[in-house]
Amino acid sequence: MQPLPPLSLTPIGLFHCQARYPYDVPRQGTLAGGNLGWLELAPGHNFEAALEGLEGFSRVWLLFLFHQNGGRWRPKVQPPRHTRQKVGLFATRSPYRPNPIGLSCLELLEIRGRTLLLRGHDLLDGTPVLDIKPYLPYADAFPQALAGWTTRQELPEYPVRLAPALEEKLRWLEGHGLACLRDFLREQLGEAPDDPKRHRLAPGPGGAAALAYRTWRIPFLLQEGGVLALDIHSAYRPEELLPQAPDPYQDKALHRLFQEAFPTPAG
Repeated sequence: MQPLPPLSLTPIGLFHCQARYPYDVPRQGTLAGGNLGWLELAPGHNFEAALEGLEGFSRVWLLFLFHQNGGRWRPKVQPPRHTRQKVGLFATRSPYRPNPIGLSCLELLEIRGRTLLLRGHDLLDGTPVLDIKPYLPYADAFPQALAGWTTRQELPEYPVRLAPALEEKLRWLEGHGLACLRDFLREQLGEAPDDPKRHRLAPGPGGAAALAYRTWRIPFLLQEGGVLALDIHSAYRPEELLPQAPDPYQDKALHRLFQEAFPTPAG
């Protein structure tokens, strides 16, 4: 077979949301129903006319580029859910593919000019979008389809409970713009939470393990009835939060406000 010629694709717009890092997004968009974002189509192409009629659909398919996959891929990968065994790349939805093309079905909430407000996404901020297609229930839904290796549940699943102290702090953080955290910890702690190969774990207070999320730590306990997420605290040391300290992640202002709202008890 002769080598296939390369293709050239031009994005039609960019997707915007709060998720900036790969671990910010759920492994499937439907696992984060409240995950909001918006697609802003490029000006000057009459895309407003191309959107006519789409407002009557409740869901759309987005085809997009995994712009942060670094051009890496392997023929076999370790899935993050269901199994401990490696499977073939094309039997997964891994973002690390020969052609970094993604496909997601999102809930369409509103269309404002060239902007689409969407919910339940698994995209990163700045994702280039290649195309939009309406979701058609009669053509796109196959409830009896076989799900292959994903039906093998080799990893233990746990219900996740949030302690009152954590719930209060999550609401505060969400009110200050950190909205990805709640869905992240429920998904991460719901399956094999104590497996360091699958989760970013760090030592927590009193011997409890802690789930790492950016520069935050969430200690948790694995109990017979599930997982209890206990609290959340900054991973920065006090000297790292001084005004003159470097701020490579541009998040220390939020940490300082958090420390003022929830001061660490003395001793």
